[in-house]
Amino acid sequence: METKKLLEEILKNYRGEEITLNESVTFESLGFDSLDQVDLMMQVEEKFGISFPDDADIKSFDDLLALIERLKK
Repeated sequence: METKKLLEEILKNYRGEEITLNESVTFESLGFDSLDQVDLMMQVEEKFGISFPDDADIKSFDDLLALIERLKK
């Protein structure tokens, strides 16, 4: 399954609603607070078998998708 679709599936399970990711979707636009972001990141790490660096600067889902793709290689 492609990374974006898998991330949308994780978000659907987390939020209980369909979310289509595009360049304008940010954590803030979805109403995520810092604890939501941490929880989501932990789920993403587990699902993709990756570990985010402590200094990762992720502000949007585009940032998150790019980082996942980089770390999967």
